[in-house]
Amino acid sequence: MPDERQVVVIGSGPAGATAARELLQNGIRVTMLESGSGGFQSGLLVRLGGKNLFRRTPPLQEEAGHSVSGDPRTLCYVKHALGGLSNNWTGAVPRFAPEDFTEGERLHERFRWPITYTELAPYYEKIERSLPITADARDVPQMPGGHVRYRNSIPEDWQAVERAANKHGQGFTTYPLADGPANLIVRRGTAFNSYTGIVRPLLRLPDFRLQTGAHALQLEWSATTGQVDGVIYFNRHTGSMDRIGASAVVVACGPLGSAKLLHNSVSGDFPHGLGNSQGLLGRFLHDHPREWWSFQMDRPLQFLAPSAYLTRLPYASSPPLMATSWTLGTASVGDRVRSRFGLRGTAVGVQMIGTMIPSEACVAQPSTTSKDEFGLPALDVCIRYSDAEVDNVVRARQHLLNLMDEAGYRATIGEVVPTLFPGTIAHYGGTARMHAKPEYGVVDAWNRVYGAPNVLVCDAACFTTAAEKNPTLTVMAIAARAAARLAHDLKHA
Repeated sequence: MPDERQVVVIGSGPAGATAARELLQNGIRVTMLESGSGGFQSGLLVRLGGKNLFRRTPPLQEEAGHSVSGDPRTLCYVKHALGGLSNNWTGAVPRFAPEDFTEGERLHERFRWPITYTELAPYYEKIERSLPITADARDVPQMPGGHVRYRNSIPEDWQAVERAANKHGQGFTTYPLADGPANLIVRRGTAFNSYTGIVRPLLRLPDFRLQTGAHALQLEWSATTGQVDGVIYFNRHTGSMDRIGASAVVVACGPLGSAKLLHNSVSGDFPHGLGNSQGLLGRFLHDHPREWWSFQMDRPLQFLAPSAYLTRLPYASSPPLMATSWTLGTASVGDRVRSRFGLRGTAVGVQMIGTMIPSEACVAQPSTTSKDEFGLPALDVCIRYSDAEVDNVVRARQHLLNLMDEAGYRATIGEVVPTLFPGTIAHYGGTARMHAKPEYGVVDAWNRVYGAPNVLVCDAACFTTAAEKNPTLTVMAIAARAAARLAHDLKHA
């Protein structure tokens, strides 16, 4: 017998949590399956005077069920736990810019998203209003502003850097973070994560059920009805294989986990995996090349806490889908403490995030030689950065140093942490990409799998391309939009 729950949501990370909340707000019953069998992930965050003075997050683990080809240094982080990777999230919530959804078309139509910024904007704001965001609400070049609960701005003595950035067509602003109030001490590693912020409040609702220790293995396809009607999962509490019926399924296991689940879901109609009729499932895997380093200035400036954000160079003057952003903050724990008192220093820490041009050659696909703990093919992750993508990040170092010099502060770069290999930032995307045409995408503009429209992929697996920005806010906005449409369709079927 089908379960009485109308929609099964797989995963309690930001995408799954957002989709579940949107469905429930629209009167749809939801069961959430979460692979993690433990309780809340503890950590510690100490925030005083608007500064994060101490942060300890729970440890990340690499996925034991994956194999790696391509770059042998590739990391495949996973968090089978309530809240998923949001337990380790920095809280970064920049919006994508309108051009981020369209600029890929300069290369080929396969790189154009089927949704626009205008369509997503109401959902951006809805998500922002549910988060404790600290930021400057103004629009800046290449990054729209949004709804902010706690307003902040860059220190006055950094405004010369802002003016220099503006001359290059860039913005320089406070990095938008879901950091919460000025003073906060919590036993978790982040001010906000999707379990404490979204899922836990839903537990009070009669139409919501959370099943922990439920590792989804396969979506069951019914050739008779032409849709998925159930989910097979391993129950970690009982050690048994269980089934739950569903009239629709929201897949939000992360870009690697979602690809693996769809690959596992073979049937007579989908012999190579659900949604893989065009051979695109798992392909166009992309990531954020990322670097950490610091620089020393010849004159002190006020410590940047919260961090500042230097946006990418203008689209018209950049190669298509090639960009870098810079996050500037404190370079040590001691400087973070000193920032609490408005002191100045000469050391600045930098995180740079670059982009990849999605390629069919970068793929997450079933291994032909390895099995996972359930006897299913392990996921083989084949990804590497091109020379151009690495060079894009390396060249961006000098641009920042030149910008500081133009602002009147001569800067000398320090040690660069060697992180230019895939997976270090846990920002994979694209394995079930969305597109207006099935020959270029696994899901459509409403995140529905082509050929299996009652299955939605709502995490970053659906990204057509990547921007040089943290993806979490965009993931949540897309999930809310897709879930709202699903709720409408279920109620009017």
